[in-house]
Amino acid sequence: MKQVIPGLWEIDEIGQDVHCYLWEWEQGYTLIDTGFAKDARSIIDALIRNKMALHAVRRIILTHADPDHSGGLAQLKRATQAEVVCHAVEKEYLEYPLRRQISSWYMRLPLLAASMLPDYHLRAVVPDLLVVDGQELPEGFVVVHTPGHSPGHISLLHRGKRVLIAGDALSNRNGKLHVNKSKFTSDLPNAQRSIWKLAKRYGDDFETVVFGHGPPLLSNGGKRVKGLASEMFSSEV
Repeated sequence: MKQVIPGLWEIDEIGQDVHCYLWEWEQGYTLIDTGFAKDARSIIDALIRNKMALHAVRRIILTHADPDHSGGLAQLKRATQAEVVCHAVEKEYLEYPLRRQISSWYMRLPLLAASMLPDYHLRAVVPDLLVVDGQELPEGFVVVHTPGHSPGHISLLHRGKRVLIAGDALSNRNGKLHVNKSKFTSDLPNAQRSIWKLAKRYGDDFETVVFGHGPPLLSNGGKRVKGLASEMFSSEV
């Protein structure tokens, strides 16, 4: 595990294809996203190796229900007995994984085939707690609904630690911030509006940004997100 800031670790034992995180707070630990199904065992081993008791993982928060972020959920919930948290809109896709449709129709069949493989198989999970935009969580996070990549995607803002957990609302690739324009983003205009929301409503509240894909920004994160929003919408101003 690699500490990003005090209290927040990246579980880098699963590699760099996707990032998931561990948050320490008064009541124990909270996992944020769970990697692919194949990553669940690595996450469990990492917790044990770092002397973090599995029963101390009290909650698992999902930014969204894509296979690379929720694939390990069923196994990790069973191992930890943690409460599962997601946005109310994303509940359907946790309970019925095959209902999640990506924008690129030509990728749907290959993804369906991949989901049958043990390493990438999505098991249905019923969430324990549904959250909505602006809700304050016991960990100290504010839920920011950032739809676009998926309908119920959320980012998590901790004003006290000045950190934003962006999930796939943003990516950091080759030193540059991007809105995810990939074939997996279901609604690009809405994804762009979510960047505007992060920038204009919350851009003064965070310095550090961590992502589902790409290395963290340890400083000037709010300014960088504001810059991206201005760049995207400059032609409309």
